[in-house]
Amino acid sequence: MMITHYDFLAMNEAEQYEAVWKGTFLGDRREAGLWIQCYSLESFYVEVYYDADANRLERIRSFTKIDQLAPYLGPGN
Repeated sequence: MMITHYDFLAMNEAEQYEAVWKGTFLGDRREAGLWIQCYSLESFYVEVYYDADANRLERIRSFTKIDQLAPYLGPGN
């Protein structure tokens, strides 16, 4: 079943995290002491913010614009 960005936004946080693990991992980066992992789900993207020191998921953010993938492209994007 295809999940849309609107479907994802309507989910509660636990359902969103479950959906992310079915997506395609694109890359990760560090920012403000957190690991941020990016996943592709159908026609949108999701970032999962993880605090490795505390071993907990901090937040989740979804977006549809590909220009927001720039932080994962490395130097000189």
